[in-house]
Amino acid sequence: MNGFIPLNKPAGISSQQAVSKVKRITGVKKAGHTGTLDPMATGLLLVALGKATRLCQYFLDGTKGYRGEIRFGAATDTGDSEGRVIATASNYYYSLQEITAVLTKFQGWIQQRPPAASALKIDGQRAYKLFRQGKSPEMPLRKVEINTLDNIYPQDISDANPILTIDVHCSKGTYIRSLARDIGEALGCPAHLASLIRTHMSHIDLSLAATFLDLEEDFSPWLLDMAVAVDNLPRLQVEGQDCKFFTEGRSITAQSDLGEVAVFSGDLLLGIGFATANIIRPIKVLVQE
Repeated sequence: MNGFIPLNKPAGISSQQAVSKVKRITGVKKAGHTGTLDPMATGLLLVALGKATRLCQYFLDGTKGYRGEIRFGAATDTGDSEGRVIATASNYYYSLQEITAVLTKFQGWIQQRPPAASALKIDGQRAYKLFRQGKSPEMPLRKVEINTLDNIYPQDISDANPILTIDVHCSKGTYIRSLARDIGEALGCPAHLASLIRTHMSHIDLSLAATFLDLEEDFSPWLLDMAVAVDNLPRLQVEGQDCKFFTEGRSITAQSDLGEVAVFSGDLLLGIGFATANIIRPIKVLVQE
C-alpha cells in the first residue's frame, strides 16, 4: 500500500501519535508525515504510507496554509495557549486601520525568530528539550515568505474583543506562533496564538481530509496516489526498454533537459529522475521491474 492519506488531525495528540494511529488502522509497516503540526493544532496532516514516505520532501518544500486566532492581552513563553504567561496588558485598543497597517508589514519576505519550544535543533539537540530543561536556547533568525496574510473578521481589537483571526499562506519553515507574537509586538501589545488549523499543503486542501472515524470505517476511499506529491514536476513518459532500464536504476536517453522530472509509465509513477543533456539518471526508483 503506497500513497498519502490526508488526515484532519484533532487537537491533543502529536503528529507522530497520529501517524501511529493511521498505521494501526491501515496495517502498513512504514508510514510518516509531511510536516509536523503542534499537538494543540488541528487540520491537515498528510500521512505517507509505504513508498510514498520517500516523497515527503516534495510536500515539506511546498507552501502551507493556516487559519489562526491571535489573542491579545497576554504573551506566553511558548507562543501559544499552552505556555506560561510572561507578559500581560489591559485597557488596550487598536483600530482596524492600525491592524491593517501592521499586517501589511508582515507580507512578503520577512525575518522570523522561531519559538524556543520548537523542534529545531540547537547544537545537536531539539530546542524544545532544552526549553523543558529550563534553558533559553538562542534561536537564530530565519528568512520566510508570507504570501498572503488576511484579516478574516475585520474589526477593532480591545479588551472586550481580544481575538484577531488570520488566514496565512506561507513558505515552509514559517512559525505561526512567532507570527502571532511578532504582530502583537508590532502593535505594542503582548499576544499569543490561541488556536491553529492547517488548511492546505501545496495543492492538497483540508476539504479532502478524513477523520479517524472515517478511516476506521474504510480508509481506502481516502488514499491518494503517491503521484500527487510530484504534480509540480515535469512529467516524462517512458515505455518498453526504457521503462525496464529505469526501474533497474539505469540511466536512459530521452529528449529532455528539464532537471528533476517525474518518470511515468502510463499513470504509474516509476520514480524521480534528473534529466540533463538528454540523459535521465534515476534519483528515486519507486517501482521495481
